Amino acid sequence: MKKRTPPFSVLVGMVLAHMFFMQQAWPADGGPIVVIVNQANPVQNLSLAELRKIFLSDRNHWETGKSIAPVIVMPGAPERSAFLKTVCGMSNAEFSKYFVQAAFTGKDVTPPREVSNGRDVKSIVAGSPGAIGFIRGLDFHGDSSDGGVKAVKVEGLLASDPGYKLRM
Repeated sequence: MKKRTPPFSVLVGMVLAHMFFMQQAWPADGGPIVVIVNQANPVQNLSLAELRKIFLSDRNHWETGKSIAPVIVMPGAPERSAFLKTVCGMSNAEFSKYFVQAAFTGKDVTPPREVSNGRDVKSIVAGSPGAIGFIRGLDFHGDSSDGGVKAVKVEGLLASDPGYKLRM
């Protein structure tokens, strides 16, 4: 019996699928989560407490006076779950509930803009001088390929430094 070779399109699909899933791999501990801001933003360092205030809509302006626009990936992303747990002390459900309850009690809050993936977080942060977001360390390269965003230190540490707290 003669062995059939799959059509070229099937082979291309298999290669692309393999590349996609290999790109999604991260170190055993999940790797760091990098906090990013627009390249024009002068902020260099934020504490965990400041990040909590920003992502829970308790802080709305940078020291420059520019409005803060937090961006976050949709529920289900491991970086979101880890960030919310470390920074806000909340699960995804508790985070969503926080904004519903705050609005119900009359507190003026705006939840972060939700996008589908880290690439979208980078794109929105790059296009908005007041934006802030976070992405997986594997999605941040620290060079011009990051397209208009820069990493911010958290508690005085970069994501590559020993003792950095934001990890998946």
